[in-house]
Amino acid sequence: MDSSRLPSSDHDTGSWQQCMRRVVPCCILVSFFFSLLVSCASPASTQGAKRQALAMPGDPTPTSPQLTQQYEFTVQDSGKTVTYTATSRFGITLNSQKYPKSNMQVSCSPQGTLGSISNIPSVAPPLYAVRYEGIGPGICTIKDGTFFLIVRIVALMQ
Repeated sequence: MDSSRLPSSDHDTGSWQQCMRRVVPCCILVSFFFSLLVSCASPASTQGAKRQALAMPGDPTPTSPQLTQQYEFTVQDSGKTVTYTATSRFGITLNSQKYPKSNMQVSCSPQGTLGSISNIPSVAPPLYAVRYEGIGPGICTIKDGTFFLIVRIVALMQ
């Protein structure tokens, strides 16, 4: 027997190499999955994904819209854009000498977004009041002379 070669050390070296051939790929896979897990859970990664989700075309309401808390309008509110949910009601009071009721125009896309309310509050002449209720999602412009109000109606949140 050759004294420089020990049979047990060859056997140990072979076992060690076989073990390392199994352990190294496992360690690489575990490291890869750990890195993937950390990158998916990091706030920077989720914020980026959130921004993409908000920018996706065809997503009708990615975030809740800021709803308007004002429900009565006058000539001082001209030019405003307001947002309500369907079934919300709001009113407009104008001076009939400057903004005749007969000149008021309501145009909506789609038609039927707003409905007119008949039980309106009484106001002293020369003022008059009109009231509307959101029927379904859409956008409307209410115009009378130089007065205009843009009204967005959004679907009720489920």
